[in-house]
Amino acid sequence: MGDPTSFADAPPGSTVQPCAARSGKGPPSHWDVPSVLKILCPKDKALVGQLAKSKVETADEVWFDDPIFDGKSWTTKRFDAGGTADPASKTIMVLGDQPPEAAAITFYHEVWHQNQPAGMGWPDPAEDDAYYNTELWTIERGLPSQGKGLRMKDPVTGKTVPDKAAIRKMVQAQYPGPPPAVAGVKQPIPIGQRDIGAGPETQVQDPVTGATSWRPSKKGDTYAGPQKLKGYKKIDPAAWSCP
Repeated sequence: MGDPTSFADAPPGSTVQPCAARSGKGPPSHWDVPSVLKILCPKDKALVGQLAKSKVETADEVWFDDPIFDGKSWTTKRFDAGGTADPASKTIMVLGDQPPEAAAITFYHEVWHQNQPAGMGWPDPAEDDAYYNTELWTIERGLPSQGKGLRMKDPVTGKTVPDKAAIRKMVQAQYPGPPPAVAGVKQPIPIGQRDIGAGPETQVQDPVTGATSWRPSKKGDTYAGPQKLKGYKKIDPAAWSCP
């Protein structure tokens, strides 16, 4: 699965790791297993073998209503996902409404999440890590990018490479990330919320000890909401087999 670049050393994060849906216009195009295998089997049989040992699911829509505090009250921000990975249960969910190439890229990205070190924080740095290494793979395989502006020309070699800064900016913009570090110290991570007489409060978790506590909510507090699906289907593990 390409040459890994490490983004480790982060606090524990969410079990289910949603990844943003690919942007782009065009008519609906649903992938199927044979069309994805046609892309993966020539050079990525190990990835197909891992899919055969996973719980692979698909749905017509996959989204998360992420709670977010707007400065006055708690509301939600919809996050449309192209796929999700749950390393604990070895479950991968991939959006059905995308063409075979996009689905193959999503499968690679989600399998990469499955293989990340236990305890790698989500979305920071797990998404940076997955996007960077998946982008390496798409370049090697001659496949489209995962998103606009995620590649650059290496100033020394002139070769096309993933753009780390652009990936970081995209992850920060699209994902419910933890608060930025202050003077190099990681800040408590929002994991819940409640309304009491004194006003809205945010439950936070210490990134080092895992201890939780409550504090007044701050504008921008956010965390991943529950996964929601439409058109859910399971895929037979036996279907993942190369000739």
